[in-house]
Amino acid sequence: MKAPVILAAAIPLLAIAAGCRQRDIREKTLSVPGATNATAQAEIVAAISKIDGVDAGSAAFDGGKLVIRYDSMKLGLKNIEHAIMDAGYDVNEFSGANRK
Repeated sequence: MKAPVILAAAIPLLAIAAGCRQRDIREKTLSVPGATNATAQAEIVAAISKIDGVDAGSAAFDGGKLVIRYDSMKLGLKNIEHAIMDAGYDVNEFSGANRK
């Protein structure tokens, strides 16, 4: 008799737990010194748009900085950095210390 009661209590808890944290959208600024012209920026967007979880449409360049949104539940920031490096560009996470 206890098993059906425990099962009845466990099912809603599992359903709630399964629905938690399905997405974790983050926005990061990366320093990409070589991304100062349209050709370089297009190559970088093409490289990162191949990765599931990257919102390539959100990519915005400001000089040598790239602002990107991605789902951290699908990939890590390092995956994006490696795609940029594979495209031939140096990249580092922007510290923000020099922001205006």
